[in-house]
Amino acid sequence: MSNKFCCIIIKIQINDEKRWLLMNKGSILKRFLYLLLAFLILIIIQGPTIYLGVKDIRLVCLLIFVLLLMSAGALFLGKRLGLLEGFKTLSSLKAWGMIGLTYLGIYIVTRIGAMVMMMEGVSNSTNQATIENIHMNPFVLITLTVIMAPIVEELVFRGILMGRVFNPDSIVGLILSSLLFGLAHMPNSIGVWIVYAGMGFVLGIAYRKCQKLEYCIMAHMINNSIAVSMMLLLQLLAPYIK
Repeated sequence: MSNKFCCIIIKIQINDEKRWLLMNKGSILKRFLYLLLAFLILIIIQGPTIYLGVKDIRLVCLLIFVLLLMSAGALFLGKRLGLLEGFKTLSSLKAWGMIGLTYLGIYIVTRIGAMVMMMEGVSNSTNQATIENIHMNPFVLITLTVIMAPIVEELVFRGILMGRVFNPDSIVGLILSSLLFGLAHMPNSIGVWIVYAGMGFVLGIAYRKCQKLEYCIMAHMINNSIAVSMMLLLQLLAPYIK
């Protein structure tokens, strides 16, 4: 009787181990597919960038439409993956308090990065210089940097990488997603690394704390809105300053 009981226990353990291995393999495959999805999104959004310098008004309108369509597609994908609850989550003071704190963190790390850039003798990042040299139509610039970039970048780096490839509580996921976010912005100095990787780290902490991708998107949008507003204002005042 005892031998039969032992055999039953052993069979149960073997079945449990097989089930665990199958689940683990499935989990690894799923994480790998999410990683591929993240890189695929980053590749797809590069398509319209070759047309950012267009001047013809019809092409400008078409480009803006494509950028908005990509933004809507990213939001739809985020919703389908369970990464977005909808922007109704922004209706509370607590939400805006967290968004404000996140923006403050971004501001602090960007100031630190800017000081390091000054010490290095670097006046601008490669990413920023590229945007300025293209001489984009202001509406294209706003659509790209204020709307599409925050939505797509947060979906990829915080949502998919942190939330699906790893998990929101993973320190490795936080660090890796921050470094990849910095790398995606073509850093050309330590100061620029601090600006972008630091920004990614702050946004990652916010996502880790609240697990609300909407908060990260809004904080990112606010940061980019202020940066673009300053850029456009300086361009407007440039003839008078000279």
